[in-house]
Parts: sequence; structure tokens; C-alpha cells
Amino acid sequence: MPATHQPLNSTLRNRLIYIVLTVSAILMGLVIFLHLWKGVPINRLTQDPTIIGGLAAYAGFLSQTGIFFWSATATLCFFSVTLLSDCMEQRELRLFLLVSGLLTLLLGLDDAFLLHESVLPYFGIPQNFVLGSYVVFVMLYLLRFHQIIFQTDYILLAIALSFFGISVILDVLNPPVINPLFFEDGSKLVGIVSWLAYFLSVGLSSNLGTSRNSAPKTLG
Repeated sequence: MPATHQPLNSTLRNRLIYIVLTVSAILMGLVIFLHLWKGVPINRLTQDPTIIGGLAAYAGFLSQTGIFFWSATATLCFFSVTLLSDCMEQRELRLFLLVSGLLTLLLGLDDAFLLHESVLPYFGIPQNFVLGSYVVFVMLYLLRFHQIIFQTDYILLAIALSFFGISVILDVLNPPVINPLFFEDGSKLVGIVSWLAYFLSVGLSSNLGTSRNSAPKTLG
């Protein structure tokens, strides 16, 4: 018997409409704010960078592709949070996925808008300080959720963090004996894809356990 589609209740639908309008208003408001504050032409804030710069469509291919993986991972984490129950057994897992989604969103925004390279240094915050802050935050994150992590396919997470580390080291040292941009951005891409694979494995295993009406004792 085919599954029937259940429409959203009016309260949830209204909340989603409110979120759509709020997010859209904030983003459009930022465009107007930057235009008035810095005199940035509107088209430079709304058009695609390749059009603004007169670049070929493949410009920034690797970097742009990475943004899709960041976005997919953040969405996966947040969506998995909504599927998990609020029982005590899964509350810690929900918190882990929520913080992971926020961390992914931050890293994705940094990657897309060069926060550590351009934006924050413009306000007097050195690039190395920002990178160091990320490292400290990730270490605290791993320490806080180590019990959850050790129940998952953490090898994928270890691969992701290793390649992120290689990318950061190449970014800081900029060694002349190799092409640092290729290896830096290539390492970062491997890290991002591994990051997505890890949270896909966490989301699948945890929600499979939920679908069987039992909180999973192990996620791996």
C-alpha cells in the first residue's frame, strides 16, 4: 500500500514561512547595508563572482565545489537533529550533531568568504590567530564529545581532520618546493569530503536506530 503524504500542520508551516521571510530579509538587508556603508555597487553584492570578475565559468572550480560539500554536511547535521527523539539516550547525540552543524556552517562561511584571510584581518584580527582559534575550538569539541565520537566510524573523522591539518600547515608555511595552492586546496577538499562522509555515516546509523524505535547503543 503506497505511503500517504501528510501535510504539515499550520503551526509548523507558519514557522517555516517566518524563517523564509526572516532569512531573506536579513540577507537582502545586508546587501543594502554594505551598499550604503561602503558604497559597494549592488551588482557586486548580488551577481556571481565569475561574472563580476569577467572570469571563465571554471574559475575557482575546486573551491566552489567544496562549498557544496560544506553545505551538504551542515544540512545533514541539522536535519538529523530533527529526526532524533528528545529522550535522554539521544540528547547527547542531538547536541553533538547540532554543534557539528554549527561548526560546519562556520567553516563553510570562512571558506566561501575568506574570513580568516581577508575579512577578520581587515578588522585587525591576524590570520594565524583565527586559524589557532579554530584549532583550539576543534580540540575542545573533540574533548567534549569524545564518548559519542568513539561510538561512530571515527576513522572518517580522523581522515578529515588530518587533511584539514595538512591544508592549514601548507597555508601557514607556504613551502616553495611544491605547488602550495594545489596541495593546500586539494588537501582541504579531501578533508571536506571525508567530513561529509563521516556525518553521513553518523546520521544514517543513528536514524536507522531511531526508525527501529530504539536508541542506538553504538553508532558504528
